[in-house]
Amino acid sequence: MPESSLERGVAVLRQFRRDRPTLAATDLAAALAIPRSSLHRLLGEMVDLGLLRRTGDARYTLDAGVLLLGHACLASQDIVALATPVLADLCARTGWTTNLAVRQGSAIIYLARSRGTGAVTENVSVGTSLPANATLMGRLLLSDMAAGNLRALYHGHVFGDRGDAVPSSLAALEAQLADDRTAPCLVSGGYYESGLAVVAAPVREAGGRMVAAINATCAGSDARHAQALCPVVIEAADTLSSLLGAQPAAHTLNNGERAWA
Repeated sequence: MPESSLERGVAVLRQFRRDRPTLAATDLAAALAIPRSSLHRLLGEMVDLGLLRRTGDARYTLDAGVLLLGHACLASQDIVALATPVLADLCARTGWTTNLAVRQGSAIIYLARSRGTGAVTENVSVGTSLPANATLMGRLLLSDMAAGNLRALYHGHVFGDRGDAVPSSLAALEAQLADDRTAPCLVSGGYYESGLAVVAAPVREAGGRMVAAINATCAGSDARHAQALCPVVIEAADTLSSLLGAQPAAHTLNNGERAWA
């Protein structure tokens, strides 16, 4: 049985998994052998701290506080320090707002941002979490997953039907990712948010694994303008990849030209 309050709190958090996102107090008490009165007090404190949230059926699930702790940890890693001047340079060259994001489960987390001179949506900032399947950076990161891992990640996931290009099923997502894997960058004139132009490119570490993605985005623009920025966004992503130890690679752009890191 965990002894200290910190040990007990960490033990509680570790009980939540993808296959059991909600747990009752009785489940936790049985798994951790914590006295019922102590457990209820601990759960109340964790709810107050934003680490847990009570659901409508008197169960508990992880809350945003856990995500923010994870973001703080990720933000302290070298990739943010390395990406910051790259994003600033890309922003200066394009005038568009630039972002760095990583995948956490079925969501992406924004880790760094350089605000451009053009109009931009206000609902995204460092620490924002968005559904990976509904964003270009998220689609890039999902496209690097093995098929079995992708299916396990989205097992039981409720996609919903937005009535736009965002996939409304796992099959639709898999078909979309199959196309995404062949593209050096992704371009949209309103994929997740109407009227928002985005171009995104992958960031890789040594060995070629995709660890992050960057984008350039501007409200009130369109896919044609975003398409024109593909070479410079790819160049920025490759610059960051090289700083992480990845080897330069050749890219075939949609117009048939080849761009090198």
